[in-house]
Amino acid sequence: MKKVITVFALVLSIFSSYADYTTPNTSVNWNLNDLVTNSGGVVTFSGGNYFVNSNLTVAASDTIKILSNATVKLALNVSVLVNGTLIVNPPDSVKFTSIDTTQKFTDLRLDLAGTNSMLNKLIYEYSFNGLRLLNSSPLISNCTFRYNCGGATLTVPALNLFNANPVITNCLFYRNYRAAIAGGSNIANAPQILNSQFIENVLTSGNVPQINLGQSGAGTTIIRGNTIRGISVLSGGIAALPTGTLTVIIENNNIRKNRYGIALNGSVNAIIRNNIIDSNNIQGLPLQGGSGLNFVGSGINARVSKNIIRWNLWGVTLQSSAAPVFGDLSISDTNYIGLNYIFFNSNSGLFYDFYNNTNQPIKAENNFWGTGNLDSIEAHIFHQVDSAALGFVDYMPINIPVGIQPVNSEIPSHFSLYDAYPNPFNPSTNIRFDIAKTSDVKLVIYDVSGREAEVLIDQKMNAGSYYLNFNASKLASGVYFLKLAADGFVQTKRIILLK
Repeated sequence: MKKVITVFALVLSIFSSYADYTTPNTSVNWNLNDLVTNSGGVVTFSGGNYFVNSNLTVAASDTIKILSNATVKLALNVSVLVNGTLIVNPPDSVKFTSIDTTQKFTDLRLDLAGTNSMLNKLIYEYSFNGLRLLNSSPLISNCTFRYNCGGATLTVPALNLFNANPVITNCLFYRNYRAAIAGGSNIANAPQILNSQFIENVLTSGNVPQINLGQSGAGTTIIRGNTIRGISVLSGGIAALPTGTLTVIIENNNIRKNRYGIALNGSVNAIIRNNIIDSNNIQGLPLQGGSGLNFVGSGINARVSKNIIRWNLWGVTLQSSAAPVFGDLSISDTNYIGLNYIFFNSNSGLFYDFYNNTNQPIKAENNFWGTGNLDSIEAHIFHQVDSAALGFVDYMPINIPVGIQPVNSEIPSHFSLYDAYPNPFNPSTNIRFDIAKTSDVKLVIYDVSGREAEVLIDQKMNAGSYYLNFNASKLASGVYFLKLAADGFVQTKRIILLK
């Protein structure tokens, strides 16, 4: 009989150690070791790691601080709910991960969490539902979100927003199985997403973007200074389909190698400026995507300026009465100044820099279209000239950049001289080149006899990617050679001037 009682006591002990635990709600200020001491086995410590074995709730008046480096491993289907305050701020990192990465924990959820909550240097991985913010707006900085949400529904992102206005800065979102950041279309979220990296999310090729937005309510969503680079053929860059109204500023981002760059549909007030929207063509199906910028619906109120939109399947596409402004010099506001560079966007052997598939007239003044030749510009814009049912795109006057222009902030790995575009040309063409390190650079035009026709560059230049517009109006028609020399590197390209 004594033996039976002992076995029963052991079973009861195991069961109770996995019961859910809620902190006492007495304004305690605890760390992980305090949870080990007080949680009755819900939080344990072994082999240098902390383990969360069952659901843990931080009560409304309580605070949990993790100020030392730590690894926290959570069991299958376990959730940590924070109704109080959570502060993660270690010297190097705190990692939240699954005990078994093939059997994910449910989530870390901040629900009505204290206004002082912050997550700094958190590595968050292998969760089923991502990190969820409900009615909470913490500072999230220097964090890494990776490998989250595999097997979940299409709507589950790595960072899930519900009535949340977090500031997200200097974070990495890497290879999450669905979207990196998202909120419901009818839920008011106004995050600030700043200086972060979104790399190869949407691994399952679900038809979702890396950043998926709904309405912003009374707030303004800001997406600034980020890199957004895709990998799967259905992953987009930034998209919004709000039920209410989204007010958003999208600026200074580098959006590359996605199915599309930015797609806005519905009631959207947007300022889109100073972005590089480049090579969003990875699906390769022009009837299903590939736009650098896509606008749908009469509710679009967008001012688009100073962007570089290139090498996408389509540069800009407009649908269903969308009428964003790409430049209107009659308005003094600098958001209407134009100065977009829209060129090299093509599919099926043709160039489509601007496709106005609406009946709305569009203002697109003071932009650079890759050439000064008006016939070439017109050939790359689809609008009323091509079909009487469509609205006219007013692209005059055009802007021709002067001098050497940087392409982006990335440092190239090697020197290179690219093919000029257009080529043949009259009277101007664009010349792009890469400088791998600070060097004395010489870029020269020679005629067929080898005579120096024009020196375009002869100076020291910092590492970077550059282009310039070469106007050959002073030269005679014919074949010329473009030669780049820098730090022992020499490359020559053939160009043809046809007047």
